[in-house]
Amino acid sequence: MPKVRIPKEMIIEAAFEITKNYGMEFVTADAVAKKLNCSKIPIYWVFENMDSLKDVVLAKAKKKYTDCLLCKIPGVPDVSAIGLNYVRFSRDYPHLFKLIFFNDREENKSIVEHSLDDNKPYVVELIQQAYGIEDTHRAEDIYIKLGIFCNGIAAMIISKTSKFSDADVYRLLIEVTEKLVRE
Repeated sequence: MPKVRIPKEMIIEAAFEITKNYGMEFVTADAVAKKLNCSKIPIYWVFENMDSLKDVVLAKAKKKYTDCLLCKIPGVPDVSAIGLNYVRFSRDYPHLFKLIFFNDREENKSIVEHSLDDNKPYVVELIQQAYGIEDTHRAEDIYIKLGIFCNGIAAMIISKTSKFSDADVYRLLIEVTEKLVRE
């Protein structure tokens, strides 16, 4: 019987789809093999173990998040667009959102030291430019507070305790941002 070669990209995509639809905890060799309609052997030819596959899936999820986060929204200021996109990502991809943000990373750091996400330097600079803030620490403080605010909305959406339309989120973001900038 000839050996079937499953390309690495197909394995990653299958594991990513499982993660996106059900969560990383459902990514097993059996589940990926079933999705690809093959045995587990091709998965282990390409990946040493499931943790190495999951690491690649996490990186792909973070890329998807960054791509969504940085999308421009016509008529919406960039800082508000980032907040709105953050919330949209939680609504559109709740399992990816939980994978990226609802885990134990940096658990021993205070919120001031926390990076919240890998886009922090870009967003802090954007806040500085948009609101004429020269003090980087002040811009970081606004970033942290907006991050906590957006994460709260995202958590309510994911837990299905509240619904927020884009218009609601945008209006709230504008109000909160204006108050933070005036502080």
